Amino acid sequence: MTIRFLHAADIHLGFEQYGHKERYNDFARAFIHLADDAIQRKVDFVLLAGDLFHKRSIDPQTLFQAVSNLDRLHEAGIPVIGVEGNHERPHYTESYSWLDFLVDTDRLVLLSPVYENQQLLLDKWEDNAGAYIDLPGGIRIIGVKYYGASTPRVIDDLTRALADMPGPRPAYTILMLHAGLQGILDNYSATLTRAQLEPLREYVDYMALGHIHKPFIQDDWIYNPGSLETNSMSEAEWPERGYFVVDVDPARQPAHIVEQVCCPRRAFERLYFPVDAYHQPEELYAAFQSFIQAEATPERVACEPVVEVRLAGVLAFDRAALDITRLEEQVQAAFHPLIVRMRDDCAASEFEIVPLMGKTDRAELEKHVLRELIERDIRHRPNSEQWAEMVLQIKRMALARSKPAEIVAELRNLLNTMSEEESHADYAPGTGEL
Repeated sequence: MTIRFLHAADIHLGFEQYGHKERYNDFARAFIHLADDAIQRKVDFVLLAGDLFHKRSIDPQTLFQAVSNLDRLHEAGIPVIGVEGNHERPHYTESYSWLDFLVDTDRLVLLSPVYENQQLLLDKWEDNAGAYIDLPGGIRIIGVKYYGASTPRVIDDLTRALADMPGPRPAYTILMLHAGLQGILDNYSATLTRAQLEPLREYVDYMALGHIHKPFIQDDWIYNPGSLETNSMSEAEWPERGYFVVDVDPARQPAHIVEQVCCPRRAFERLYFPVDAYHQPEELYAAFQSFIQAEATPERVACEPVVEVRLAGVLAFDRAALDITRLEEQVQAAFHPLIVRMRDDCAASEFEIVPLMGKTDRAELEKHVLRELIERDIRHRPNSEQWAEMVLQIKRMALARSKPAEIVAELRNLLNTMSEEESHADYAPGTGEL
């Protein structure tokens, strides 16, 4: 007997990315596509490995998006089995979540073990609670919600609990976790090592993960589908994302055959434009126009993408002269995108040397550099000219081999003079206050 299921995670309904309503709709469309495909393929059940919702507090429209699609799956005879993710956990002062509402209205089976007297209990699903559910065909699904930093300890406890479970072993066991795996992405919490998961191999045939948005498969045992939609610009480089459709026959070796299905999603374009070669703003704008026109192919424009342009390198002119809005308008005109994001990673020259009167000698250049350094401290900015002259005076005395005592005396005199001048400058007449 062959069983077919769909494994997805990180739907993030309700995410109005970049504050744009159409991105909110994109996340809903991705879930609609998943439900359509599950019904068309006549899967026996759907696994949602956490983060159906983007946040714990949702608006009525987001709830409707979830309910309407879960109802369609229910009407098609497809149960939906999930675990709680980190985004949808209720606040510690709350005992009831929107996932609990979906459970109580028979739209969702929400699995997780409970602790009693510091012992993890694997109770069978009944009365809308439990850690595992047995389905026809000898399929057992065990679910563990997001536990954050406690996840490794929970996995140890789970391994012992599985070893102690009475009765015959099921023909095929799925373990659903909302947890990451070390070595995939560095910035994810609740990550596990392979060594921590390895003891579960004896009891688990298919490890269904969620949480990390990058898809991966390891050893035909650990499966993470990734996110349906693009939750951040960094995810744009992972094109093979969506969900897994799995056919299981316990009498076969290997027991499962897994198909990775890519979900349609909003196109994201990440572009890089180096600024180093342009010495005048108009020269840069002209080059950028040519660059963006070449990138805006008909195929890309037709997608109404989210476009991010990263400006990088060292500017050869005053940073204040760079008009980011003008560059953004060029992108708008070429791409007609849903959203434009300009990322200014340009570095100004360490010192912007502006020739004085068409000719600058070494002494003036030196003084200019000193002023630039001094003006980085807002306290000394009004008197940067005097502070620069003071430093140069000490330098001249040192080059003239003045006695150390004379240099120290001059330095003290200059410092006292500068301190008095700055004190007078900071005094607010008529208030008696600094």
